[in-house]
Amino acid sequence: MALNIKAEDEICLRLSENDVRRSHFIEHLRDNMIAIEQTEPAIDNHRLMSIIFLTYCPEKQKKQRLGFQARIENVTPDHLIFIRQLTTPFICDLRLWPRIHFDVLPKIDAFCHDQEIQVVDVSGGGTHVVLRENDCASPQIGTIVPMKFIFKDGKTNLKGEILRQWTDHTRMRHVAVRFVGQHNIPTFLNSSRQDIR
Repeated sequence: MALNIKAEDEICLRLSENDVRRSHFIEHLRDNMIAIEQTEPAIDNHRLMSIIFLTYCPEKQKKQRLGFQARIENVTPDHLIFIRQLTTPFICDLRLWPRIHFDVLPKIDAFCHDQEIQVVDVSGGGTHVVLRENDCASPQIGTIVPMKFIFKDGKTNLKGEILRQWTDHTRMRHVAVRFVGQHNIPTFLNSSRQDIR
C-alpha cells in the first residue's frame, strides 16, 4: 500500500502505549526517509534510533487509519524530525499495542493449518504474514483459520480471520490476519518488548 500523505497532513506518533504525539508531515525524502514537524512535548536526541509507530488518515478515507513502523534517525535544532519508514502502511488501530516488527522481534515460530508461516509483524489485534513459496493455498477473504504462535516464553493457539492478501514486487504473497476470540498474544508481545530493550 502506497504512502499517501501530503505536506501539512496531521499524523500521530506512538512512542509507547500511553505516549501518542501529534505532528505534521513535511516531505518524502530518499531511501524511505520522511521529514516531520517536531512534536509537543518535543522529541529529543534520547529517542534516536527508537522504533515508533506512525499513523495517519488518508484524505479520501477519514474514518480509516493507516500506519507503519518507523525509526527516529535525526532530530534537528530547527524543529524537524527525520524518520525512516520500516514497513508498508496497513489498516491499523492505535489501541492495538504493542505491534512488533520482525527486525526487532526475537525469533517466533508461527503456523497456520500446521504449516509454518513467516511473520512480518504482529500485534494484539492481528498479524501480517508471508506464505512460503511452495504453499499453493490461496486463503479466501473472510476465512477463519487456526493459528499457533511459539514464543520464547511459551505458545498460544488462536483463530484468525483473513482480511486481505497481496503479492509484492518480488512475487512474495502476503496475508493480513485479524485475531478473533480470546487469546493471550499481548502478554507474549509485552514480554518480547522487554527482552529487546
